[in-house]
Amino acid sequence: MKKKQLLITLAIISICVLIDIALHALTSDYSTMPDDPKYSNIAEIFGVEITATLWALLAFSGATFVFLKLQSSIPGVGLEKGLRYGTAISLLWLFAMLEGVALFGNELINEFVVGLSDAIPAFLLGILLGLSIDNKEEKSTEKQLALSRKMFTVCMFTGVFFIGRYLAYFTGLIQSGYLTSPLFTLLWTLIIGACIGIACIWLECPRNESFSKHRLVRFSILFFGINWATFLLFMPLLFSGFITDVLLRIVLDVLLVTIGYYLAFSPRVKSWREKNLKNC
Repeated sequence: MKKKQLLITLAIISICVLIDIALHALTSDYSTMPDDPKYSNIAEIFGVEITATLWALLAFSGATFVFLKLQSSIPGVGLEKGLRYGTAISLLWLFAMLEGVALFGNELINEFVVGLSDAIPAFLLGILLGLSIDNKEEKSTEKQLALSRKMFTVCMFTGVFFIGRYLAYFTGLIQSGYLTSPLFTLLWTLIIGACIGIACIWLECPRNESFSKHRLVRFSILFFGINWATFLLFMPLLFSGFITDVLLRIVLDVLLVTIGYYLAFSPRVKSWREKNLKNC
């Protein structure tokens, strides 16, 4: 990366982190902080504000790194790439935040407002990064996926995420609110799975139906894995007692997304699907 581009990128990260901090300050009345929190060692040493700022720097730097690695494969040019990426990240982070309604019994409006405080600068990050890259690349002219194919992709991600998460809920592998908030947990699990599928279509799959291990790793590990991990790491960074649960969530969810991608685009599944459609 050239020095000028590096300075622009660092400036974009700094702007988005400052906006994130400002939005959280403005929406402090909707804070979801527990009444008697048990802070982590990091938070005890540096304080809540500095620890939260460190998380924001980590999260937005991670999201920026992913965009720079993915941008050549995201459909469109310039701003369109940024809009696709920013929308995908903002929705992923916003809905991830809403799990706190079932997990901790927080009010939905509180989680939504706090989630927006991260989602808005994440959306802006995508736009600014899109505007900062070279716009000379020609727009892809490859065949677009049919609507039925897109629906199949979203359903596959949703189904795999739903089944995998509920197995984890039932076995107690991760904390969940499926007993205390069964309806919300059901809806959240379905929505976040669908959100991941939609993100896949926006970032990876509108161009063709081909499958490759490179694309699978690029989406499940690079896009989803890094952005999901950096977002979820807020809890163990600030509070004590969450590190094991968060690490299990990260590994489990990345595995589920990897399986979902494989099933959505594997040649074997494609062949089976086409065969069954002809028999219908």
